[in-house]
Amino acid sequence: MFKAKHWGVAAAMMLVAFGAMASNFRVADQVYIPISGHIQGGSSLFVSDIFISNLSSDQVQVSLIYGPQNTAGAVFRSFPNKITLNANERKEFVDFYPTVLPEITNPFGLLVFNACKANSDCTPDPVNGENANFRNISVESRIYAIAVGANPATAASNGQDMPGIPWYNFVSSTESSAGLSKVFITGFRSNTGYRGNLGVVNASQFSSTQLIATLRDGATGAQVGSQKVFNLLPLTFEQPNISGAFGAVGSGTNLYVEVEQGVSTPTGDAAANGCNDGCPAYLAFGSLLDNQTTDPTTLEAQYTKALNTLQIACIYSPADATCSLKVGAKPLHRAVRH
Repeated sequence: MFKAKHWGVAAAMMLVAFGAMASNFRVADQVYIPISGHIQGGSSLFVSDIFISNLSSDQVQVSLIYGPQNTAGAVFRSFPNKITLNANERKEFVDFYPTVLPEITNPFGLLVFNACKANSDCTPDPVNGENANFRNISVESRIYAIAVGANPATAASNGQDMPGIPWYNFVSSTESSAGLSKVFITGFRSNTGYRGNLGVVNASQFSSTQLIATLRDGATGAQVGSQKVFNLLPLTFEQPNISGAFGAVGSGTNLYVEVEQGVSTPTGDAAANGCNDGCPAYLAFGSLLDNQTTDPTTLEAQYTKALNTLQIACIYSPADATCSLKVGAKPLHRAVRH
């Protein structure tokens, strides 16, 4: 897999984060699932199925990081070498947590998957975060609701897709000058027929961060309700409903949310891991729920700026474009330790 080394090109690649088409290559050695769980909510049990594909000709071991909801003192947890995949093998995990991570009680959070060539050292380089033993995987998921006590493999369900996001597709405040630090999520409704949730994820292990969300009317761009500021600990998430996030929003359709990153504060070990600035990074998504059927739809985040010709060439035909690291340019660096 081609890995862009110039930060401007990397930012261009981030454009495909949640809006990735089937033809895009959403594969990496480090992949985020922004939300997953095995937790009861109301009269339903919410569970996640996970699908992992090994895109290499080597056997790989996959380590996991679990990031919880953003509460005081919330701390992410690491689980080395939890999954083994043979060369080019695909695995399906129905109700992922009881099978793979039974040590987590009532899990509801983000997951980070790190793939390494089996029985090899994958300690990242402290400067660029790379290692020749990293291996590419694809991760997809479905989060869905079933009746409490039902068998996830056979029960009737209502659910939505939650695609895996490659590590180079996170959004970052470091790209504000390129116009790629802000995303919008459209398709929200707030009335008797529908309700919606906004999901925000601190995708960095090496900084706490501030995310600023604004709800707007799609026709006029006017702000609806009040602005919401999230203060997220490393590798944590929040997913409030839009009324809870923005206050009295009334009854409306054609609503959209803008999200941008504010101040990020590096952790004590950030510099030692090549992240002097804390490697600020975030993901955002929405979920629209039909009140009559409880059928949910994933709402994807998009940038407001299009790719230019060079950026497109660096993604699809890097051999024909100037995509190498320039002197003094910031390298593309993972925001999570492998």
